[in-house]
Amino acid sequence: MFSNITPVVRNLIILNVVMYIGTVFLAPQLYYDFSLWFFKHPEFDFWQIFSHMFMHDSRSFMHILFNMYGLLLFGPLLERWMGSNRFIFFYLASGIGAYLLTTGIDYFQYVQTVAELESKGYSANEIPNILFTKTSLAVPMVGASGCLFGVLAGFAYLYPNLKLQLLFIPVPIAAKWLIGAYVAYETLATIGIINLQDNIGHAAHLGGAIFGFIMVWYWKRNDYDQYRIDN
Repeated sequence: MFSNITPVVRNLIILNVVMYIGTVFLAPQLYYDFSLWFFKHPEFDFWQIFSHMFMHDSRSFMHILFNMYGLLLFGPLLERWMGSNRFIFFYLASGIGAYLLTTGIDYFQYVQTVAELESKGYSANEIPNILFTKTSLAVPMVGASGCLFGVLAGFAYLYPNLKLQLLFIPVPIAAKWLIGAYVAYETLATIGIINLQDNIGHAAHLGGAIFGFIMVWYWKRNDYDQYRIDN
């Protein structure tokens, strides 16, 4: 597994681990500076759009473990196909896609909540305090999951029939069915039909998958194999 790791995947894993150790153990005051807050939150800064992709939940080591394991499993094949330079763009663009969909949904909820609070007689000074202390907008967004879902969606499109083996499922399953089912679950969770996990950024997962799929679909459709850029 480790012998087949590609340069960008290796460096991304190292960067994520360094950021985790640095912001959780060495300088925890930076954790909230690098996490992504809603753009109307007083703690929001523009760099968080990128820095949050390398942050992970300080309360759960499994968050970074699963994300990095997924990147290690699925990232190298995509990097080899599209080239290292383009893979960097692909990875970050998937993260941006996760941010855009999450922020779009959050903004819709923000507008609705503001209108509801105004109708109840709350003042303009009281509303931000309620929004940013007692709603989901009080919690910042962290994690490489949006980037990883872009990788998963691209992988499923390029290698749909490659069989994947899970520890708790004894039968190998084609990538298109396994990853497709995961993305379908995130879609249903995003629109509120099902929700089996709390504090999970389902919209970020879905946004990353959509952007990742579109990019790989476009490059493959235009025979990107013939003009990809390698380091």
